[in-house]
Amino acid sequence: MTKVEIQAVVAGDQREEAWKLYLQSFDELRYLAVQRHVMYGGEFDAVMADPLVDKFLVWGDNGSLQGLSTMTAHLHSMPLVSPEYFERHWPERYAAGLVFYIGFLGVHPDSHGTGVFGDLVRAMTEPVARREGLAVIDVCTYNKDKLHLPRAIRWLASTWASHVEMADIDAQTYVGYDFARTG
Repeated sequence: MTKVEIQAVVAGDQREEAWKLYLQSFDELRYLAVQRHVMYGGEFDAVMADPLVDKFLVWGDNGSLQGLSTMTAHLHSMPLVSPEYFERHWPERYAAGLVFYIGFLGVHPDSHGTGVFGDLVRAMTEPVARREGLAVIDVCTYNKDKLHLPRAIRWLASTWASHVEMADIDAQTYVGYDFARTG
């Protein structure tokens, strides 16, 4: 297992390297999802500076950043996440701080298939499982249907957690009305 480092704040050169990895991992989603799934630079900087959001980092043998993810139980720190939704649906866990939001999980293209993804998933979900918490991630249709990201996370988590139940807890559908005349 690769060592996963957890930091409260990522700054300076590490933040620059994190931004580069983030773009390498997610830039294509700008063209694959209707709702924006890629932060702008200022938003990314705010997340990296927010001590309420844990940053999970995996460094390669050469010192380069190979994996990066974020997670927090402080749902108010996540833009566009409705803490009230979780408070209503899981009131006891919400009150106990046992609802965790995974902001993103990215792996450098050179590290695909090396176990970095699994190591990040384990570092984030193992403590949630020990506390019988709820981990939530927002996944666009492409990552769900083409990359099977939710199933991969569930399968990985089931290798160390005695119980993992996966369910779609919300979905959003974008409907288009095209009024162009076609000949």
